[in-house]
Amino acid sequence: TEPVLQDISFEVQPGKMFAIVGPTGVGKTTILSLLERFYDPQSGRILLDGQDIRHLTLHSLRNQISMVLQDTFLFNGTIAENIAYGMPNASRDDIVEAATSANALSFSMPAGFDTLVGERGVRLSGGQKQRIAIARAILRRTPILILDEATSAVDTETESEIQAAIDQLAGSRTILVIAHRLSTVMRADEILVLEDGRAVQRGTHEELLRQNGLYAKLCHIQQIGGDPQKS
Repeated sequence: TEPVLQDISFEVQPGKMFAIVGPTGVGKTTILSLLERFYDPQSGRILLDGQDIRHLTLHSLRNQISMVLQDTFLFNGTIAENIAYGMPNASRDDIVEAATSANALSFSMPAGFDTLVGERGVRLSGGQKQRIAIARAILRRTPILILDEATSAVDTETESEIQAAIDQLAGSRTILVIAHRLSTVMRADEILVLEDGRAVQRGTHEELLRQNGLYAKLCHIQQIGGDPQKS
């Protein structure tokens, strides 16, 4: 069988935002699955701080990574408990700080952080759940944050609020963004464009627009362009 990914090599600098984009089915999520070691590459390798991740324990590797997925799951419990999932000893101040960074204070919570969510609690929108998931990831303070289609299921206004939360984290940790919606990645320090399992373009939003290749075509389809600082 033909590999999902071929001839792909890239380096992500610490503290930078690196985006991976491309049409559906080109291997974007496969890269993340390899990074998290849900399975190992048949050839090639992934290095973390110069060390092959296959030489790390799964516990050690995954303790350095937080991930926010497209579908966010909230447990039956309070908002504070959901944010602190994975960090049960977190203080209330730490929870509030993480929520602030994730723009999770911009929506009404009847009982504040003690508001119950889940099956018997307050119903939250997809965007509200995503911001709680981002707060959960921020609270863990891992050096790597992965956002896998984290804004694909929300409206434009909510996407802007989530994007503002991501922007606040810029520089404080390494952020990998997987996105089909290109407005999410316009501010990335570098964008890798995949097509048919191969890397076909790489650069900033403006550089890729000037190349007038696949990225520019995708932007045209999504009616995206111009200066990302003005969006």
